[in-house]
Amino acid sequence: MNYWEMQRSFWKTPAGIVIWVVLLACIIVGGLLALNIFVSPYPVIESFDAKPVVVSLGNASNLSWAVVGASLVEIDHGIGQVELKGFRKVAPSETTTYTLTAINGSRNRSRDLRIIVNV
Repeated sequence: MNYWEMQRSFWKTPAGIVIWVVLLACIIVGGLLALNIFVSPYPVIESFDAKPVVVSLGNASNLSWAVVGASLVEIDHGIGQVELKGFRKVAPSETTTYTLTAINGSRNRSRDLRIIVNV
């Protein structure tokens, strides 16, 4: 039996099959990891602020936000879908926690912000 015949027969042994399976698993996992990292990274919420944070009943506060890498940005309590960067005046009738949600594919981030209303 020459060298090349020995090499061919090794890949048919249990050890050779295990090596093939491990290599194939590494290629698949590496590909999925690369796809997950480079195709849809997590969005970044750079800021989500309110000025002022404490308001008197009937007065307004200005929400402002900046998001990077999102395909959709939403704020709850009736505000809905918004741009990646922006501001909105709100006048809650009671202490309210607003949640900004940034979505990119199956990945999302959210941040809460409470505006306190003094009665």
